Amino acid sequence: MKRVLTALAFITAAASLRGQAPAPAVPTFDVAAIKPSKSLDMGSMVQPGGRYIADGVTLRMLLKIAYGMHDTQFIGGPDWIDKDRFQINAKAEGYPDAVTFVATARLMLRPLLADRFKLVLRGERRALPVYVLTLLKSAGDIGPQLRTSDERTCGGPAAPMPNSGGAVRPQMELACGAMSFFSGFVGARAQTMANLVVSVTRFADRLVLDETGLTGKYDWQIFWAPPELVLKEQGIQGPSMEDAFREQAGLKLESKRRIVDVFVIEQAERPQVD
Repeated sequence: MKRVLTALAFITAAASLRGQAPAPAVPTFDVAAIKPSKSLDMGSMVQPGGRYIADGVTLRMLLKIAYGMHDTQFIGGPDWIDKDRFQINAKAEGYPDAVTFVATARLMLRPLLADRFKLVLRGERRALPVYVLTLLKSAGDIGPQLRTSDERTCGGPAAPMPNSGGAVRPQMELACGAMSFFSGFVGARAQTMANLVVSVTRFADRLVLDETGLTGKYDWQIFWAPPELVLKEQGIQGPSMEDAFREQAGLKLESKRRIVDVFVIEQAERPQVD
């Protein structure tokens, strides 16, 4: 934590010398407990009252949550960051609403990881293979399960969204501003394309970048057959992720190389048990 605080103090002082406003203070949890976990199920959530709970999570998963980045954007580090699992129970006062606490909880994770895991990261820019999300049709047409969000009626039930031929699961009811995702599904109501690529990146083998040119807010419900399912045994059939985006959203995922932000893990230590 000392190195992180020193770096933050340096940034604040440098900004003052340049006549700029000091960088805003990094939010932190009021209390946090971390201990080893034997859970085989990975889970992370925020709850009303400013509570953040995670179980069965690795340090790499926590880094992904804290920084909103892909596995491939974290370089190096000891082997245990992908193997050892942890449980976190943290709380911050003054956040009664779980929805508005989500983004702040991610920021709070950063100093927590730096402190408890003695984590030191170095930022770089590197060329990496990525998926680029673009429009399938040059005219700008989109698929049946991606539509412009009507914020005038967003407070009420969503109008039914027609299923394409490849979507084999029933659609979910989502509140205005909500997002939902699990392996084989991403859905949202009144969200931006930036949030779509963040959701999809969780299930892709590389970072996904938005180059659709679509602005404003959208509703989407996109289903595919996750590769980890044993399709014959479970009787689940469906398209690949790439086919689902083409057929259901009118979007395509293309393999490219782009220069992106990465973090080199210079130091990480197992935390002391609370």
